[in-house]
Amino acid sequence: MSTQAIRGFVVCLLGLIGLFTYEISVLLPEADAIPAFARKYGVSCNVCHVPGFPKLNDFGNTFRDQGYQFDADVDLPTHSNITMGYWPLSMRTTVGYQAASVRTDGSGVSTGGFGFTGLDILSFGLLHRDISFGLVYTPGLGSAGFGTGGSDGDLEAAYVRLNRLERFLGVNSEPGTYLMNLKVGKFEVDVPFSEKRSPTLNTPFVMYHYVAGTPYFARITGTATSSYPNPNAFAIGDNSPGVEMAGITKTAVTDGFFRYSLAGLSTNSDQFLGGSSNCSAANGCGTGGRNVNFYGHMTQSFGGYGIVTGHRIGLFGVYGNAPTVANATCPECQGVAGSGQPFYRIGADVSFTYDGQWNLFGAFVHGNDSKNLFVSQGIANAQNASWNGAFVELDWYPTQLPLVGTPGWFFAYRYDIIRNERQGNPTFAKNYNDVDSHTFLARYFIHQSNRTDIALHVEYNAYRTEGVGTNNSGGGGTGNGACAPACGNLLGQTMLVGLDFAY
Repeated sequence: MSTQAIRGFVVCLLGLIGLFTYEISVLLPEADAIPAFARKYGVSCNVCHVPGFPKLNDFGNTFRDQGYQFDADVDLPTHSNITMGYWPLSMRTTVGYQAASVRTDGSGVSTGGFGFTGLDILSFGLLHRDISFGLVYTPGLGSAGFGTGGSDGDLEAAYVRLNRLERFLGVNSEPGTYLMNLKVGKFEVDVPFSEKRSPTLNTPFVMYHYVAGTPYFARITGTATSSYPNPNAFAIGDNSPGVEMAGITKTAVTDGFFRYSLAGLSTNSDQFLGGSSNCSAANGCGTGGRNVNFYGHMTQSFGGYGIVTGHRIGLFGVYGNAPTVANATCPECQGVAGSGQPFYRIGADVSFTYDGQWNLFGAFVHGNDSKNLFVSQGIANAQNASWNGAFVELDWYPTQLPLVGTPGWFFAYRYDIIRNERQGNPTFAKNYNDVDSHTFLARYFIHQSNRTDIALHVEYNAYRTEGVGTNNSGGGGTGNGACAPACGNLLGQTMLVGLDFAY
């Protein structure tokens, strides 16, 4: 499907959606949603979500930070209100139509068809007072992804969290204050804004997954591009195995909350691709290493939590060592690679709210990968790779949509940007792999209850990855030159129209 065809289809579709939602809003009662906890507590889902799943509101965020507890007896799995028939499990998927295209150097591929995104099986809750758990299983489905490729099964998250450990140090915390909470397992780190809770289904936060030397793609690949090897597989947006100490406390002087998270993340599951002197990339080197990466994030909010009411500022950072050399005794073994070389990420995040309906938020990160990472891959005259990434998003969830006068709408626009300062391989141009991405989203919550949720979802993304064609040039041996037009830009777009539902 051509670019013009996709855009024309989106325009026509939005018109039909407007008419459709106006008509059904007259027929459907106002309701609310998130299945597992809503069923447990007998409350509507918008108690924790705004205006519906998956984005959490201020209360939902504090509920999560407190380990899925209200500080009441009803939290306990043995409470009389919770029958033996209750199962803390939810399932979520999206069905609909997706069209996508990508092209580089004047040639490309496109696809379109009906299908589904995949399946998430989620379970979160309380094992006992102040002992929380989380499980997310994504089963392998050969026909997932709207025909663009099946998915592998994985236990995406599995952890136990011990809450309020400060009580063992003689500290009696006030209600709503959880100073020391220890999480162990595999989990999403405390990123500035959760990608797992983002309303966008098809478009990642680019800076969370950016890898120097690897061209950025959104949904589909297939065009010829240039690249250089980088053994650093760490991505802030990926769930990682490790341990985390986190806490939240109310701050009276700001009428908000102070939050912190400190995590140690093992590299045993990193996708170490070999290519070192003792194991070429083609020999099936084992993935993962013996190193530990460290991540930290702290935030301070003012006049609320900073998502629906008030404002929030934050700082975050990563320091780690990525394995670069396969184990000499067993190069193909998993989790045994060594000779870790350093990298770091440091950034800031902000969130502003207005009128309980607008949320403007974003984050900035500076990334640096040691030149030794690229030396290990045999790159001559390697140098540190450094880059800057950011995104800004505006969410609007009107109480009543103007003119139409219907509730239950959610709109969002996000701009993602990557700008490189220096390439690890000096023969590549400075602006190689610069990214500009624009995402537009509209959701209409057709039905929400304390059992089920369903939303009409329309999402469009267009992005450009600069200078990644096979004719890459312009580095001039220093990695600081501008990419000549002959380098070739990668242009991609994706459009998704579907029904996102959970039970």
